[in-house]
Formats: sequence, structure tokens, C-alpha cells
Amino acid sequence: MDFSFLAPYRFSRRFNNRKRLKSYPSVKIGRFAVSKCMKGKNFGSLLIKFIKTFFAFYNQTGCRFLTVDAYYEAIPFYQKNGFIPLNEADVNDKTRLLYFDLNDVSD
Repeated sequence: MDFSFLAPYRFSRRFNNRKRLKSYPSVKIGRFAVSKCMKGKNFGSLLIKFIKTFFAFYNQTGCRFLTVDAYYEAIPFYQKNGFIPLNEADVNDKTRLLYFDLNDVSD
């Protein structure tokens, strides 16, 4: 699987020269949603926190990042949960690629 899209200039600041790679392993979150009756009860944020904790502390895959192609309406939810836009190229698109660095998870 090619993860070369995860190597823009932004990542070069997070890693020293010896550790810079052309790609980084990640887990893609797809089709993430909660029921309308659970909306506004922080259930989605709780699930995201579980996913972050699982991959940060019990990860057997070696992945470093979580990524998501968020619909425009869902971007505030992901940003509230610590996800950052990968680049500015998709700012006007229907979906936007966001990422979360699993090294940023604390106990």
C-alpha cells in the first residue's frame, strides 16, 4: 500500500533528518458515523478517543498516524478531536484529508 501522500513539508518538521521518510504508515478511518439519536452526546468523540488509545498503546501494526477523508460538514468534529488538515490543496473540495499523530496521545 502506498502512503506517499503522507509526506508533505508539514511532516518534515516533526522528524529530524535521520527519521524523515517518503511515506508513513497510517490507519484510515472510513465510514465513521453515529446514529442521529446519539448525535450531540459525545459518543463519536468517545469512539475516536478509543481508536486513538488503542492504536497508540496496543498497536501491533506499527502505524504512526490516523487519517480520514472528512466530509466538509464533519471537519469541525475531527478538528475538535485533534485532527489536522494535511495540506491546503483540498480546502475547497467536498472532502478533506485530515490526520492525527498517534505520538500525541497521552495517558
